[in-house]
Amino acid sequence: MRLLPLLLLFFLVSCHRDGWHHTAIQNGNRQYDMAKLTHPTTSVSDGLELELTRIGKEIHGYINVHAFELPAYEEDSHATTLTISTASASQTFVIPLMEGGMRAHLTDTCLDYLLQTLELKPSVTLISGHFTEILDASNFRRHYDALLRNPSRIQPQNMIHFELY
Repeated sequence: MRLLPLLLLFFLVSCHRDGWHHTAIQNGNRQYDMAKLTHPTTSVSDGLELELTRIGKEIHGYINVHAFELPAYEEDSHATTLTISTASASQTFVIPLMEGGMRAHLTDTCLDYLLQTLELKPSVTLISGHFTEILDASNFRRHYDALLRNPSRIQPQNMIHFELY
């Protein structure tokens, strides 16, 4: 009987996580509500982090590196390339680098292609220079729906009320 709690603990610790992380920040004005969905890098030195943000109704996409800089595209030091590939197809996009070179903003065309690929394929590989990341897209739709969902309008300060006499 004492072995059962240990087995349960082992099972819970060894459960597979799909890597997606979702956070949401509610504001008093719906236009400024924010949510973020990230797929963190598996390697700090040569991995890519994917970040999808929603501010109001706008969706933006970014790739981030945590060490070094993303490689510049040919002679343009303000752009880099991102290759989105699956087992059956591959497409390369030129995207703008942000200040510092460790973050790049996905263009609308690139973001649309990436979202469509993540919804249709079980696995997607992102490549920029020597940086590579394989994304498990099996539960992407569930996480993306959470990104799009507006947070609850119930404010904590409305739920709890203290009065001092």
